[in-house]
Amino acid sequence: SISQGSTLASRTLSQRTMVSMVHLAVWAAPTLLAAHRASAELIRGISYGPPPLRSMEEGWMPQDDWFCNEAVPLWGRSGRGDLRVMRELGANMVRLYGNNPEHDHTNFLDEALEEGLSVSAGMSDWPYYQKVPGSCLDTDLNCFTQIQPMYVQNLRKGFLRPDGSYHPALKYMNILNE
Repeated sequence: SISQGSTLASRTLSQRTMVSMVHLAVWAAPTLLAAHRASAELIRGISYGPPPLRSMEEGWMPQDDWFCNEAVPLWGRSGRGDLRVMRELGANMVRLYGNNPEHDHTNFLDEALEEGLSVSAGMSDWPYYQKVPGSCLDTDLNCFTQIQPMYVQNLRKGFLRPDGSYHPALKYMNILNE
C-alpha cells in the first residue's frame, strides 16, 4: 500500500540521517574531546568532615559547619593545617557538607584560595525536613522560601566579595545533598 511505502521510505531516510549523524559524531568527537580536555581541569577533591575527634564535645559543630571560624584549629595554618595537608595530598578542591549561614566563611575561603584549593560548599539540610514548623515538607517540597534566605545570608557571610563578585575559591554551591 501507499502508506506502507511512505513509512518504509521515511524510515530509510531516518536511518540514513541517523547513520550520518553517527558518522559526524565519530568524526567530531576527537576534536571536541581534545578541546574539552584543554579547557577542563580534573577535579581531585576531598570531602571534608574532620571527625572522629577525641570526644563528642570536640567533634560537633552546629549544622556541620566545618568551615566557620570556630573550626580554624582544624583547617587553619595556626592549627592542624588540614587545608595544607589536602593540597600536599594532591587535592585541588574541598567539598563541605552543611553550614551555618550565620557564621562568616571568608577566612576559610581565603585560606583555601591561598592553598590553591577550590571550594564546593554545601548548605545545611535543616530547612528541608528538620525545621519545625516550616520545612519543605510543609510547602509541598517547594523549598524556595526556606532556601533563598539561607543562600542570601551565605552570600553576605563570605561567599560574595565587597565588589559583588563570588569569592574566587568558591566554585560550586550545593543546596541539597543526597
